[in-house]
Amino acid sequence: MAVGAARGTPVFLFAAQPASAIETGSLQAWSPGSFGIGVGLAALVGAGTLGLVRWRRRPAALAAGRDAGLLNAVFDASADPHLVFAVAPDGGFRLAAWNAAAAAAFGGDDGRIGRDVSALLPASEGAAMRRDLAQAAASGTTVRSQIPADGSSAAPATETTCVPLRRPGTGPVDRVLVTRRDISHLAQAQPETLDANRRLVLAEQVAHIGHWHLHLASRVLTWSDEVYRIHGHEPQSFVPTIPGSIAACHPDDRRGMVRRIARALRRHEGFDIALRLVRPSGEVRDVLVRGLCLPERSGRDPSNDTQPEAIFGVFADIAELKQAERALAEKSALLEATLESMDQGLLRIDGTGHIPVINRRAMEILAISPEILATKPDYRILRQHLRETGTWGTLIQDPKHWHLDENRRTTELRSERRRADGRVIETRSLPMLNGDGHLQTLTDITHRRHSDEQLRESEARYRLLADYTADLIVLDDASGRHLYISPAVTGMLGYDAVEANRLGLRTLVHHEDIANLSATLHALGPEQPTGSVIYRMRHKSGSDIWVEAAFRRIEEGGDVQIIQAIRDVSQRQSQEADLQRARVAAEAGARAKAEFLANMSHELRTPLVGILGVHDLLRGDAQLTPDQARLVGLAQESGRSLLTIVNDILDFSKIEAGQLVIESVPFSLRALVEACREFSAEIAQVRDVRFVTEIADDVPDWLLGDPTRLRQVILNLATNAIKFTPAGSVTLRVTWAPAPDDAPRPGATLRIALIDTGIGIAPETLSQLFERFAQADGSTSRQYGGTGLGLTICRRLVHLMGGEIGGESRLGEGSTFWFWLPLHRAAGADAAAAPTPTTLARRAGPSWQVLLAEDNAINQEIIGTVLRQKGHVVDVVDDGEQAVTAAFDRPRDLVLMDVQMPGQDGLAATQAIRLRERLEGRPRTPIIALTANAMPEEIERCRIAGMDAHVAKPVDWSVLFATMERLAGSAGGEHSAAGGETAGR
Repeated sequence: MAVGAARGTPVFLFAAQPASAIETGSLQAWSPGSFGIGVGLAALVGAGTLGLVRWRRRPAALAAGRDAGLLNAVFDASADPHLVFAVAPDGGFRLAAWNAAAAAAFGGDDGRIGRDVSALLPASEGAAMRRDLAQAAASGTTVRSQIPADGSSAAPATETTCVPLRRPGTGPVDRVLVTRRDISHLAQAQPETLDANRRLVLAEQVAHIGHWHLHLASRVLTWSDEVYRIHGHEPQSFVPTIPGSIAACHPDDRRGMVRRIARALRRHEGFDIALRLVRPSGEVRDVLVRGLCLPERSGRDPSNDTQPEAIFGVFADIAELKQAERALAEKSALLEATLESMDQGLLRIDGTGHIPVINRRAMEILAISPEILATKPDYRILRQHLRETGTWGTLIQDPKHWHLDENRRTTELRSERRRADGRVIETRSLPMLNGDGHLQTLTDITHRRHSDEQLRESEARYRLLADYTADLIVLDDASGRHLYISPAVTGMLGYDAVEANRLGLRTLVHHEDIANLSATLHALGPEQPTGSVIYRMRHKSGSDIWVEAAFRRIEEGGDVQIIQAIRDVSQRQSQEADLQRARVAAEAGARAKAEFLANMSHELRTPLVGILGVHDLLRGDAQLTPDQARLVGLAQESGRSLLTIVNDILDFSKIEAGQLVIESVPFSLRALVEACREFSAEIAQVRDVRFVTEIADDVPDWLLGDPTRLRQVILNLATNAIKFTPAGSVTLRVTWAPAPDDAPRPGATLRIALIDTGIGIAPETLSQLFERFAQADGSTSRQYGGTGLGLTICRRLVHLMGGEIGGESRLGEGSTFWFWLPLHRAAGADAAAAPTPTTLARRAGPSWQVLLAEDNAINQEIIGTVLRQKGHVVDVVDDGEQAVTAAFDRPRDLVLMDVQMPGQDGLAATQAIRLRERLEGRPRTPIIALTANAMPEEIERCRIAGMDAHVAKPVDWSVLFATMERLAGSAGGEHSAAGGETAGR
């Protein structure tokens, strides 16, 4: 093991041996005066030239003491403290020997020889040295430690080295040599070195230049961080190699690069190579590689043929520079192309009067041949030549004023000259900013001159038109000052142009309209050059007139002007006021009509509730005789006919008002047809009519459309067919066919036809049947009834669904009414959607607590009876106030709420119930609106008030039962029926 220390480093030699040996003879044997080996080793370690390995190889020579005197003198004279500690059997370390520098450093004399290390040093420092001594003795290796400088005292930073020593042979470590040296200068130099390195890294990053080094013998290549960045690699994950560096070059540049470097190595010279690097991402970067061959460290002549030791170089990322060069070249080419393609001639006259730049257009305008330019003539000579040839032309106007700077020097000159051929050339001269000559442009303005003359003539014509037009034309400057007022001002406002200009037209604007007019004028700008406004102006007679003014902002040569065209619109404003009053009246009439229809619907549907309800109850009575059942069926059909008439009137009103919305939902066509068949067959029972359905095999079952409106059209046509067929048959035929050629949308269509063997229709009457209130003749209404709206509603509904409807008939043989709809196929749904016959008998299932709020006694009786037959407990109240009280006197599963009731109506009662539920934290009780008003706006009012559903009167029991099941069943509501019904119902 080699042991060394820098000059000026304290060295301590500690020997590890038994304590008795130290006390008797070993101390004397290892002392600085007689122990040559220890002294020599300490001195050589301090000088940094002797290794422990040599000491071990020469024990005999050193033991013989051949250089003992010299080594002892070196040990004593060393400026670094050296100490030798002996290893005691108890694991302690006792001082065996030290030099004068160590004695001075630790403030002691030879009386401390043989004492433990803890007696030589302070407690903390002694513990640290004991730890290092123990580690060196146990491991047999050198141990180094550093003590940083203490900022609070003058103690310097030191480094302690512990070297284990053995007796000749392979014995255990019995001595430890300790050397201490001052490393303050290294601690001071380290920050400076780090700062210099940081600055170097920053400089490389800023300059995009990195350095590299290649050791030729070992082929070890090292890169700086910037070289890694230029190559697109991370230092932590990439190791540079010679093959990898060559592979990073563009394939077209590799051979040239290798050849250049090989030549530089042969000649011992530097090299510059511009090449392209391909990054791992595929990006190509332009770089400049510079290298310098380094001679061997032996310092031999680099001109000989020996191989250099290494190559040092830099990588410069010049991609941005190359891009800038390419951009400059492109700009130069663009500038040259621009100069050559300019429609203006351009010359540059330098300070000496010569012409270094002239473009093609200037040569054309001045008729200068390339031969003349080849002589590089002076500009004054060239101008004299142009005068002699007549190309210069004659001045057609005095030169415009010279634009002079503060030193009275010319900054611009403009002149126009006319040639013999009639062409006009404009010349402009501008001095160069650097003072070296000036630029001159030549423009052929012959066409512009001609256009200016035409413009002046046009302005004269337009002024003539403005003077005699009926509209008032006004031209203002940007400040609002009138530049022109047309004579029409007299006919419009009663003032002549002079009076209007003196007064100012804005002073005649009605005070209520000034803000609106000012806002319009202020909004005019380059982005919005036009505007218009209607306002009132005061006539000279004192009356106000309505005018409409159109504004246009015109900007030319930095000057802004506003053109106004003002028109008298008093009559139009009066007409618009009349139209607005008519619109208000029409809207009031529409509201009155809607209210009338709503009231009529309510008044007609209310008695129908009782009529149809009684019929439904009677039809469910099994004790009726066949004759009684037939009479009840006739009465039921009559009630349904009346309901159909009411519904037709309401539907037609909705269609006329544009309030009918067509849905698009999946539905089963066969289930819908079957439901229509059952309903129609029930109607046909009172006649000798057979109702038949025919559905083609290729007709899909599930379609997308509005099943409600489709059912309405089918039932309307089926009812008409049965009505006008005293005996025979009615056939409902359904087919699936391609869309007609005149269909608005391509694809397949559903075609439905109702074929009857009835009385038929005359050809001249058939075409009128789809008009509103139209029937075959007056006797039809008297004999068969109806409003004449059914077919009209059918046609409107079919058209809303995108289809067409029509009919054929022969008098006395029957009729066929058909329609087709463009429907799309839909995915099938479960069979649960199929309709099931409604029964009023008691059902199996829970019994619900139902509160019925209804003011009509008949409706109370009918609805209560039906619900009780279904097994529910029903409490009835007469108005909304009682409903609010009864809703909370016991748990309720459902509330059936009439809307129009005396006192507090159903809407107010619902709002009161919802408010109390929120305040008291009660669960929400389902409320169903049960009202004869089926208008859409009434349904919306019910929803806003807090009702959960709407069922129209007369009640369709299947709809009511389904709604109750959905609301009460989904809410899980089922309260006990104990307590019976409320008395007095």
